[in-house]
Amino acid sequence: MKTVWGIIELFGGLEALQRKHLRIENRAYMPLVIEFIGEGPRGLPLISVAHTYIQEGDVMYDPEMTFEVDPQNPREWGPITYRQDNLGIHQQAVWRTEQGQVMIAPRLARDLKAFARTWNKNLREQGFILAARSLLNAQFLARVAP
Repeated sequence: MKTVWGIIELFGGLEALQRKHLRIENRAYMPLVIEFIGEGPRGLPLISVAHTYIQEGDVMYDPEMTFEVDPQNPREWGPITYRQDNLGIHQQAVWRTEQGQVMIAPRLARDLKAFARTWNKNLREQGFILAARSLLNAQFLARVAP
């Protein structure tokens, strides 16, 4: 998810994301929402990446994936969950048992990693980095405007 990491870095990195989520609007596409949501099953920072829309007053995810990100190697994202509300899908590739053991569904983890590569490419091609830069510029101008 290099595209998403690039957006996170534009807005101050993981530390800034822990204080405030990001919502990137981009023309004809659903908004992209990126947020720090806590600690993942391996004890690493857990980040949610989602396209969202509102249906009957509820936020819907189309899709949402959560990833563990190692701050020492932030370009390597480990997929944890996948959610697609309009299809009723919720999948979990990595979890922690009550005894504290980390469990992995290897085939699902591979499938989610492959999907994340495709999604990353689509986000880049759809111009979400440019939209994030525009948002950042607009926020800067709003702060310095008289």
